[in-house]
Amino acid sequence: MTSAVSVILCFAAMAALAHGSDEYERYNVKGYVGESADLECFFTMPEGDALDYSRWRRVLASGPVDVSVVLGDRGSIKCNEKLCVLAIVDLSTLDTGTYLCEVYFVKDTRPRPPVIFDLDVLDAPTLN
Repeated sequence: MTSAVSVILCFAAMAALAHGSDEYERYNVKGYVGESADLECFFTMPEGDALDYSRWRRVLASGPVDVSVVLGDRGSIKCNEKLCVLAIVDLSTLDTGTYLCEVYFVKDTRPRPPVIFDLDVLDAPTLN
């Protein structure tokens, strides 16, 4: 039986979103079937503000859908003052696709472009 060393992909989108900017960040992430991936969405919180909520969505042919619908209990989201992380366990090739991270603040309600992650899940490499 072939076994793979569990590797958690940590992907950090280090550049912060600019206030009022129409530009967006887009990152390519690779993972392997059966492994885990952490998509890390960094942001800059406006001074004196607080994170209201974050929203992670997966882009499907029908449009963006909340990740809880497509990932079920294989996906979890955790946030702090600088980043929101979408953790996906037991990756499948069906997880390949585009994910959007959006953050919303309590006081500064200006719309911000999403951070985009293109996840490519590959078959696990074989070990000899």
